[in-house]
Amino acid sequence: MHRICRLAFKEYGDRTLPTLVLLMGLGMPSGAWPESLIRLLVQQGLHVITPDNRDCGQSDFCSETVSFGSLVRSVAWYLCGGAVKAPYSIEDMAIDVEAFLNEQKLERVHIAGVSLGGMIAQAFAIRAPHRTVSLSCISTATGNPRTGFGQFRAVRSILKNCAETDDSQIRYKRLTQLLKTIGSPGAHYSDVELARYMQVLKDGNVTQQSVRRQLMAVLAGGDRRSKLRQLVVPTLVIHGQADPLLPVRAGQELAECIEGAKLLRIAGMGHDLPECFIQTIGLALAKHCYSGVLR
Repeated sequence: MHRICRLAFKEYGDRTLPTLVLLMGLGMPSGAWPESLIRLLVQQGLHVITPDNRDCGQSDFCSETVSFGSLVRSVAWYLCGGAVKAPYSIEDMAIDVEAFLNEQKLERVHIAGVSLGGMIAQAFAIRAPHRTVSLSCISTATGNPRTGFGQFRAVRSILKNCAETDDSQIRYKRLTQLLKTIGSPGAHYSDVELARYMQVLKDGNVTQQSVRRQLMAVLAGGDRRSKLRQLVVPTLVIHGQADPLLPVRAGQELAECIEGAKLLRIAGMGHDLPECFIQTIGLALAKHCYSGVLR
């Protein structure tokens, strides 16, 4: 019996409008969604819900400990095609979302996610296609280890961010380096924006252990390609052409797996959501949601 974690959430807009559930990425609480993106989606006529994934924000946390050495070995084993055991799985995180929708009495929703959130969104759509009006996946992958990992420096930066430290200055330095390594080449994060991210992480109760557990879930998620090929849900895939962590071929493969999926490649976009691409991403999401409603 899998333990279901209760998810905390924020919501925006009118509940009588079509609901879009946004799922955030690795180690990021829902507060990490750009306010400008949420504002744009609401302006486009959507009711937006941003849950915290398990092990993040105000949602339920797990207690299992993952050592840094075990995490590094698991990454290596995953890249070799081995099966990874984890405290919980992507499927478990999708079950959390389904239970959350039941609690909120939301029968059918549009669901979108970025990075880890996109993987959870895929798992949810596979598990509950009858509840998925449309699926949108941003900067994510199918679970195929051959396409799902990019440049070594990007992977190393993620792992470095998982190393234990209580020093806020070291964590700030790591965050800065992480954004520089995996972010969009042309994007510049000001000190104010970096301070906001640090506050979001602090408010979101993000710890190295919670990030490790989430990353282990990614590694244990398995290859979803065969199940995705059976999925009949209107799907939009958005991927940056400059993503060093999950290269654009990962997004291309995802779009190819789902019949009728649309692929939006964004030139110059890395593995982040900088302000310069918010308009493009937001309008694409809103258009896709409303095309799903009309089907």
